Amino acid sequence: MYISLVALKSTDSYDQHQAIWSLFPDTPERKRDHLFRIESHKKDQIVALLQSSTEPKSSEQSEVLQSKSFNLNLSEGDYYKFKLVANPTKRLSKERNVIEIKDEADQAQWLQRKLAGANVTVTAVESTLVDSRKSFKSRFVTFEGILQITDVDKIYRAVVMGIGRKKHAGAGLLSLARTG
Repeated sequence: MYISLVALKSTDSYDQHQAIWSLFPDTPERKRDHLFRIESHKKDQIVALLQSSTEPKSSEQSEVLQSKSFNLNLSEGDYYKFKLVANPTKRLSKERNVIEIKDEADQAQWLQRKLAGANVTVTAVESTLVDSRKSFKSRFVTFEGILQITDVDKIYRAVVMGIGRKKHAGAGLLSLARTG
């Protein structure tokens, strides 16, 4: 896998999605093998953290600032700092509609379900609304905290596959850093 910092030239989430795709011109059948999140939103530059299975290449819409390969070595029982920008949702059983979870306590429960392979302690939660010209505003929640891995396979899948909806718009990337 690769972890990269990329500069995007658009503030719209749909255009950012297109700019991220442009970093992988040789991807067959347009299969998504990447996750990203916006790290900084300055007036003249938007910087995204990108995790991908192939190395990104700069394009007209986005520039690779730095990139390095990494191996994900997770160990059961170890503690990790985590950061996740997600779009917490739930499906209403009767209508089969999907709605965003707005209550912070419900968001924390949603995160606990999604990270079932770990003991999770959330230390910070921040909610923001993200615009897209292709859809309505979406609620993205940034979770930060500490987790202790109880099931390596489940957490590995969460890191590689992402968590929740709106991955195309910059949600779902779970970053881990070993503590101590």
